[in-house]
Amino acid sequence: MLSGSLLRSCIGTQRLVLTSKHGTKCPIVLAPRHPAFRAHAPNFHLPDGHGHATIASATRIDGTLQLPKELYIRLPEQCQVPPATLPFLHQILERYAERTPGLRTVVEGVMRPSYEADTTGELGHDHLAFRTFGVPGLGIASLERILVPLGYRRVEDSDAPLTFPGKKLVATWFTPIDPRVKAVLPRVFVSEIQVEKLSPEAQGIISGVTSWAAAGDEAVMVQVMAALLTGTAPWPRPSLKQYELLLKESEYAAWVLAHGYSLNHTALALHRLPRMGPSLDMNDFVVQLHGAGMAMNAEGGLVKVSPDGLLLQCSMVADRRPFDFACGQRRDIAAAYVEFVKRLRLPQFANLQDSELREEHLREGFEVGNADRIFESTTLAAKGAAGGQ
Repeated sequence: MLSGSLLRSCIGTQRLVLTSKHGTKCPIVLAPRHPAFRAHAPNFHLPDGHGHATIASATRIDGTLQLPKELYIRLPEQCQVPPATLPFLHQILERYAERTPGLRTVVEGVMRPSYEADTTGELGHDHLAFRTFGVPGLGIASLERILVPLGYRRVEDSDAPLTFPGKKLVATWFTPIDPRVKAVLPRVFVSEIQVEKLSPEAQGIISGVTSWAAAGDEAVMVQVMAALLTGTAPWPRPSLKQYELLLKESEYAAWVLAHGYSLNHTALALHRLPRMGPSLDMNDFVVQLHGAGMAMNAEGGLVKVSPDGLLLQCSMVADRRPFDFACGQRRDIAAAYVEFVKRLRLPQFANLQDSELREEHLREGFEVGNADRIFESTTLAAKGAAGGQ
């Protein structure tokens, strides 16, 4: 497991230059939780200290912020979350926001006008999602070794194992250990492609860029952590030929080859919207997204509904962004996207008033059918489709 001291030594600094295994340097700024610290965003005036709500943020070297202020995470008083956790998550989200312009469009053009956005933390992250290669030293296990020291635990969903045979994927998710932060600290959904089930040609490409990780030692975990913080892959850039070969067989595998440990998407928690979350109509919300010019993932319907009817999800088609391949060629490829989740109350809490609802009263977990269709958000982008429009 990646040691907590190693995490703190990296994240507890103001300026940090991360160097990948292949010599690429990426400077970042990580703002630690410190009594004198104030986040560099409008209306962020919450000094840290015992018994006080805290915000820790990540900024770029030039001091600018891309993540809308409502999407910074604020912790409740006296919670048991390691000091490194918030700056770690905020750095990942900042990198994601830089390459996902649709996020700001949605927040500023659709969600912000729907409530009084006069404080931070008004919009919650239901979960963050990462994709990986299921190979020795990487895969789900590599994220687990980082998330556990950050105050998360793996959830074993024995009633409905998260397997996707058609896509050759398996997945799991992580939840905060401290129950007091489950309503604000996002779940983390991690999937991996079963590389051994791919063609020999595809396996050869993936093995060629990941074989160095087989040792699974702390040095490998440092590379994984650096990739998470910088939104990159811990291996050399692929050639266009390699990418296209994987794309023909598995869009998921091609996405991971190009983007590595970049955040695939954040899912915004619509059920937490102040004053309107429980009553929000998902279909009306999708109409608003269309009005803002957002292309939606229409696989399985614009709103994906779990069999029990209590988990509602929709997602945008991923942005297409320029990518420079190792061969010197540039192509627009599928990048990241935004998902939206509404969790409904469990039957045993039907008598509660909307104002009384808490996260523990709502449907928990994930559902394979919904997730299988949400995965298509990048597939549609890779095909150049404008799903749902």
